[in-house]
Amino acid sequence: MPDHPERQPPANVFQRLLLSCIVAVLVFCAWSGVLETSADSRLESTLQRALVTAAIARGLNGVISVAQGTEIAIQPVGVGVTLTAGEILDPLNDLVERFSWLALVAAASLGTQLLLTEIFSEPVISGIFTVSALLALALIWSPGLSARHSWLLRTVVLVIFVRFLFTTVGLVTGWVDAWVLAERQQVAISGLTTAQEDIEALAAQGSTTPADPALPAPGIRERFESFLDSSRQLLDIEAQLQKLQTRVESSIDQLMDLIVLFLVQTLLLPLATLWLSLAAFRSLWQWASRSG
Repeated sequence: MPDHPERQPPANVFQRLLLSCIVAVLVFCAWSGVLETSADSRLESTLQRALVTAAIARGLNGVISVAQGTEIAIQPVGVGVTLTAGEILDPLNDLVERFSWLALVAAASLGTQLLLTEIFSEPVISGIFTVSALLALALIWSPGLSARHSWLLRTVVLVIFVRFLFTTVGLVTGWVDAWVLAERQQVAISGLTTAQEDIEALAAQGSTTPADPALPAPGIRERFESFLDSSRQLLDIEAQLQKLQTRVESSIDQLMDLIVLFLVQTLLLPLATLWLSLAAFRSLWQWASRSG
């Protein structure tokens, strides 16, 4: 009894040639490492930015901790005025502490992707893939053989899937990062660096040094000049605190942007690529089963 037409292996010569060319290209890619080189370079660049971001976040956390305990004392005409930046910096400090952990997790995820890409591009894996590719060519050009041994064709499909899975994930992550995410991430990192410098400048002012009691009391003119200087200093510090408030709000927005970018880089893109790869694998597996 003849087989159903849908269960016949590809009998068209053009289809066989096309499949043979695809297998030959995959073998070339497996041994040349061209795909792995591209994926590794892009993943390494993304990983370096993640590590730099984590370092900046930890440095910003330390600077904020110092600035929160800094009190700036002004004494116009003997009346003490103390200003502190703790309340302004508290929301940013809480977010930075959580973001530091996320940045390290993102760096670990990217490092894991890089390691898996290198492992599955080892010569042993490529050798197994080459044997499977030769077997695939034999099955493509021998329809009767593939009909009797469909499990061999399914094995070939499985080996192809495993060999290029993590390389595909690395390529997709690297391409999307280079085209869409890298520039936005760099802008946010620059903003956090500027915020760290501003907070360091505020913390460096510290408290004013109290007057030495051994020195003679200042006269009316000296006290008036001291009052003017202190008043100008007070107004200047208040302006700096207002600027700091604006900088903190901007830094919070930049941290939220980085959180979204890291989630896309290390979670959404790999999961989406894995899902598409599994969908393609299921289609090939069903084709291999029908060919049997």
